This record gives sequence, structure tokens and C-alpha cells, in this order.
Amino acid sequence: MRARALTCPLAFALAVCGTAHAQASPVEIVGVDAALRAGLVAVLPERDAPRSLFDAEREAEEAAAIARAYLRSEGYYAAEIDAEAQDDPPVARVRITPGPRYRYAQAALVYDDAAPDADAASTLDARIAALSPGAPARAGDVLGAEQAMLEILRARGYPDATIKERRVIVDHAAQTLQATFHLRVGAAARLGAVRAAPEGVVRQEVADRFAGWDPGVPYTPDRVSRLRRAAASTGAFASVEATLADAPNAQGLRDVTLRLEPRAPRSIELGAGYSTTDGAGAEAEWSLRNRLRRAETITVAVQAAELKQAIDARLALPFSDDAGRTITWSAGAAHEDAGPYNQDSVYLGWSRDARPRQRIALSYGLRASADAYSEAAGIENAIVFSAFGAARRDTTANTLDARQGDVIDVRLEPSIATGDQTTGFVRALADARTFESFRDDESFTLALRARAGWIAPLVGDDADLPLDRLFYAGGGGSVRGYAYNSIAPETFARSAEPPGGRGLLETSVEARARFAGAWGGVVFIDGGSAVNDLEDAADLRWGAGIGLRYDLGFAPLRLDLAAPIDPRPGDEDFAIYVSIGQAF
Repeated sequence: MRARALTCPLAFALAVCGTAHAQASPVEIVGVDAALRAGLVAVLPERDAPRSLFDAEREAEEAAAIARAYLRSEGYYAAEIDAEAQDDPPVARVRITPGPRYRYAQAALVYDDAAPDADAASTLDARIAALSPGAPARAGDVLGAEQAMLEILRARGYPDATIKERRVIVDHAAQTLQATFHLRVGAAARLGAVRAAPEGVVRQEVADRFAGWDPGVPYTPDRVSRLRRAAASTGAFASVEATLADAPNAQGLRDVTLRLEPRAPRSIELGAGYSTTDGAGAEAEWSLRNRLRRAETITVAVQAAELKQAIDARLALPFSDDAGRTITWSAGAAHEDAGPYNQDSVYLGWSRDARPRQRIALSYGLRASADAYSEAAGIENAIVFSAFGAARRDTTANTLDARQGDVIDVRLEPSIATGDQTTGFVRALADARTFESFRDDESFTLALRARAGWIAPLVGDDADLPLDRLFYAGGGGSVRGYAYNSIAPETFARSAEPPGGRGLLETSVEARARFAGAWGGVVFIDGGSAVNDLEDAADLRWGAGIGLRYDLGFAPLRLDLAAPIDPRPGDEDFAIYVSIGQAF
């Protein structure tokens, strides 16, 4: 029996297989079937056709060496490979006799120190069994099993697990390959405290909440990754790194160092938008970060637009409880030409919001506002005390340019209003969006949106509801082609009724295509209606249009041209919208 170890050729073969080129090599491959030829062509490097006998010899020898490594990686350890070259015309050729395909013999697993716990050992045995005797002896399967075993051990609390040695024996007489893995498992680890570095960058209780674990819990890579993601989600740090201590502390626990590089403490962000129906607008936002060493952000935002002027101040305290929620205090003042009415308001707010990018998020809060309305029927002054509860399910990867997944938002607001009149009411709003990309490169996406809302007075009369709590449709984020908030029950225009509706129904369909480079285009149709009676909910106003997109890297720049379908007297023929981010 003749046998020899082939550890190095296996690693080399995998490296060769990773250097695929889309274009075919000029080297002729003869003696193999179509499947092997396709695999070989995929790993041969792109070269110019040989112009001389010397070129042909060089290219044939290079291709023969790559073919030998590739065939071994596929289990052909007895292949005969000859490099050939000819002149006039120059031709490079590799002639191959593959020989038999070798098969796996029983793989073996050896622990060079203590074995892991029974559950981990059983999982490792099952993974080794995947190299089943009789299966083609592919190098990639061996290396894949090796990496999988390390991941299994680390996921079960053994952070120091390593492959001490991989021994691969090729038996040419039996035409088999046997892999033996020598594992050094190391000790099971339990997590200790989180140590923020540099010292004092955040308060210790905040770092503990980033972690979300009590000292003594088993180590898993996912727990350490969640710590890093939690700190990064605050937006207070330019970079975040979490590393496990090399040795246990006095209590036998492994502390974790959370290295934080703070962002610039102050920043200014600017934004702008325009539409022919809503007018032009600009926003500026000034932020101050981590001055209290709580990863907090103080933000002052100013909006100056044709329809709305506002100033808001917010203090966001992330990870204010063990669930990682953010407490936000806010205050602001605004004047808005809302279309059917004008509004001046000041408000105070408090909320406890779920962590960013949670798949399922629950939030709640309180708000008090003083509002004055003009240019419309209904109450003129109201002081409104509201509570809200919101639930969100988000499976998308990018909020500003979703390409796959779903978003569902549900919000319920019980409120009491006093002032000109006293009313108690409940306002509910639900929004659902789904995104489906039909190609692997996500160059085409179908996006669908539906929104429905209803407001129900519990105490008082419909006519005494605050005007901004009623529903309206129309505008760049609603039904494109119509003026902002211009879709409302038509009865208010010819009576003394308040202008808004008690109910809302909106829907949109948008087909998004991405072209070469950063450009893209969309076609869309939007529909919406604000009503006082559910029987009228199906009578929607429709708008349709086309748009251009330019990918800015973090979000697309949006330019939409929309027109109302069956326009009413006074509606514009078309509307143009310019902003950052998709319409929904």
C-alpha cells in the first residue's frame, strides 16, 4: 500500500478554486468531460492568446499546474496531466487523463486536551459524519468541516478552540482519502464585566446595559457581537470593538473590553426638498453627543419650508433600561399651512422607544400640545394630552432604500382635548409595506404599500376633534400628483364641517429598476382617500407617474413626476418631487 499526506496541496487547491475569471482561458483542455472542463475553465486565469511557441509553452505549463491542484481538490488524485505546445499557429494545450475519483474513508476526530461537553461533542460527531465514507473526496468539504467545527465549539462557549493539526492521508491503492482532525478545545468560558476603554468614555451602568447579560453567563460569539452592535446603534461612536479577555479574572470569568472611539461631539446636518405642490424646504440639525457620558444625543432641528416652519429640541438617552430602550424628551414649536387649515402649536413629549433596527419593536410615550387653528371650520384652540403605543415589525436591511422584506407599523393614540370644547378620542393608524426583488443583483424591486387609519370620539362630538388629528391625503409621501392634504371629504368645502376625515385609506405600487452605475428609474401609481363614512373608503383618488433615482451610497436621490388621474377642478396638471430616500 502506498500512502502520503497531502495537507498543503489541499489548502493550495482551495486557494486556486477561489480565483475564478468570467472569461475563458485560451488554453485548450482535452481528455475530460463537460463538467470537469467547465470547472477547469472557471479557475484558469484570463490570458491573451499565445503569439509564439514560448508563450504557448508558458501558458500550457501554468494551466497544467492549476489543473493538477483543481483536480486534486475534486478528488482526482491519480490524474495524469501533460502540458503541450505547438507552433504555427501557437497553441497551448493541457491533455488530462483524470483517472478514478477518490472517495472518503471514515473521518476521525481527536481531542488533544479535554473533550467538550456532551452536547458539543455530539454536534461535532454529526458534522464529521458529513464526510461520509464513499462520498467524493473534495478538498473544500474537508476545509469546510474544519471551519464548521471551530464555529460549533465557539458557539457553545469554547472561545479558545483551535485546530491543532489536520492530517489528510491519500491511499492510492484503496483510492480513498482519510481526514483526521486534532482539536484543542480549551476551557469553557463564562462572561464577566464589560470594561469600556478608554476609561470614562461612558458610565459603567451604560456599558452594562449595552451588554445585557449578568456576569457568569456562558460565552457565545453572538453575545459579544450584540454588545458591539448595541454600542454602535447609539450613534455616539465612530468605531466600536469588543474583545474577550485572554485569561479569566479572579472570579474565573472572562471580562470583555469594549473599545470606543467617540464621534465628533458636535455635528451639523443639512437637508433640502422640493415639490411643485408642497413647495421648497430646507432642514438643519445640530447635535451634541455623549457630554453626559451616557451615549446620549442632544439635537436641535430647524425646518424652514413654504408650508411649515418648526424648531424642535430632543434629548435621547439610549439604553435607559435593561431592555435597551431609548428615553427621549422633546419640545418644539411650529407653524404649518396644512392646506385645509393653518396651525400654530407648541408641544412637550416623552417616549420610551425600542432599540434601532429591532425586528419587532414596541414603543410608548406621552405628549402634551397647545394648538391654534385658523382658516377652517371647527375648533380654534385646543390643549391635547395624548398617550401612544406603537408596534413595529421590520425585516428590511435599509430603511431608506428597502429591496427585500416587510415593514408593519401599528400605532394607537388615546387622547383628551380641551380648550374651545372637551373631547376624548382614540386615533389608530396602521401602515404595511412589502418589498420583493426578483433578481439576484436586486436590480428590479416591486414595492407595495397600504395605510389605513380611523379616529373615534369617545366623549364629545366629531366636529370638536382637533383638526390635525383628522385624516388627509395627498402630497409627496401620500398620493403623488395632488397637493399636500388636498384629498379630504368634499362636504367640508360646501358646509361648516371640519375639513379632515375620520378615516384614511392609501395604497401605492412602485416598480423600481436599477441601471448600470448609480442610476435607476421607477414607475408608480398611488391611491388615497380621507372619508367620514366607511362606505366611501373605496372611492380613492389616483395619481400615477415616473421617476429617476441616483444612488448616493446611503440612500437614493429621488426625482418624481406625477399627475392626477381624473383631476378635479383646481388640481394641477402634474407635480414634481425632489428629496432623498424612496417615497416609502
